[in-house]
Amino acid sequence: MNFQSCGFRPAQHCQRTRSLQQAAPSVKPNIRLSSNTVRSLPAVISVIMVFGITLGLTIPLIAIVLDGQGHSSVAIGLHASTQFLGIMLAALITPRLLVAVGTSRLMVLSMVAMMLIFCAFPFFMGFVPWLLLRLLLGGVEGIIFISAETWISQVAPSARRGRVIGIYGTLLAGGIAAGPLLLELTGVEGVIPFLTGAVLTFVSLSILLFAPHVAPSIRDATRRSPWTIAKTVPIAVASVMLFGFLDAAAFGLLPIYGLALNSSPIEAARLVTVLVLGGMAFQYPLGWLADHIDRQRLIAGCATVAAFAMLLTPLTSNLSIALYGLIFTTGGMISGFWTLPLIIFGENFKGSELASVNSTAAVFYGMGSIVGPSVLGLTMIDSPHGLMVAMAGPCIGLAFFAIVRCPKSPSSA
Repeated sequence: MNFQSCGFRPAQHCQRTRSLQQAAPSVKPNIRLSSNTVRSLPAVISVIMVFGITLGLTIPLIAIVLDGQGHSSVAIGLHASTQFLGIMLAALITPRLLVAVGTSRLMVLSMVAMMLIFCAFPFFMGFVPWLLLRLLLGGVEGIIFISAETWISQVAPSARRGRVIGIYGTLLAGGIAAGPLLLELTGVEGVIPFLTGAVLTFVSLSILLFAPHVAPSIRDATRRSPWTIAKTVPIAVASVMLFGFLDAAAFGLLPIYGLALNSSPIEAARLVTVLVLGGMAFQYPLGWLADHIDRQRLIAGCATVAAFAMLLTPLTSNLSIALYGLIFTTGGMISGFWTLPLIIFGENFKGSELASVNSTAAVFYGMGSIVGPSVLGLTMIDSPHGLMVAMAGPCIGLAFFAIVRCPKSPSSA
């Protein structure tokens, strides 16, 4: 394995005298994308967009519907956690499914299941039935999520890995941003928003069916345990877990935060759109930086800026331009907690080990996603601004953890 970023090497291989320039990935500017990468892009893009739309559509939609039924923010947060529990459970079996079924076939089957689940939502109304449907939806989303990430990481050239994955993240964030925007067209009542998700999934599935042979194959399962693999990149794994913690809480509770500021349901959902637009805008710049500088320092920087933006949010007036700007910045920095680890995984692992570490990261993402909405929902009982203040705490912790483990350059030693 080639652990290019010193901050993510096993401790015995990391020297504190290595400079920041040496720790950064080497770049060959004239490397072109392989033909396999180009052929893969349409299929991967369709899957990415649909995955993003399903997250962006269902989480604020269900949160607003449940709030209208009189459920508390804690109950809504617990409900949102179910979807991420499904992602976590699916991650435990996805590497074996990729070997046994194949990447393209597994993604096709998962998307068929997603269509059926979308169609079932309007016919099984209620708090408890939707818990089961969200668990199933999270499961198929988890399979698609891991399969697509393994696919794109396999074909991305090393010298441009950060930028390629930055594009991947931009498209995913674009899909997530489109979800709440669709609510402005479909509304939050009736069958229309759910059928819209099913139709979009069908369109994406149709595209994927025309590209069955371009996905990379994963033939042999790794003999190393997922935990052994994950321990070689501790900051990356911790970053993914924090991403799940904050991302799920923001998606599930930002609409409630907006409603507490006396906004309409559509305006409340728009806060999620602003958050995701921030993530979309920062994906490629962060990927470009990751191709040139130490990725661990970059994670620390994202965590620091995110914490400051969150702590400043309660000082802004209700739904002001300043509030939108801080939410936008928060979304951009949080997105780095997912993009940068994905770059690190693709650089250091291949084949079944890459699928295994992606699945392990998805488990940690699921753990964070389950805990996040439940815990942070409690912080809104006394004041809605408690949400943003509480979200800043773990960002400060990640920044400190990354800085402590990051080797000093000679100039700072």
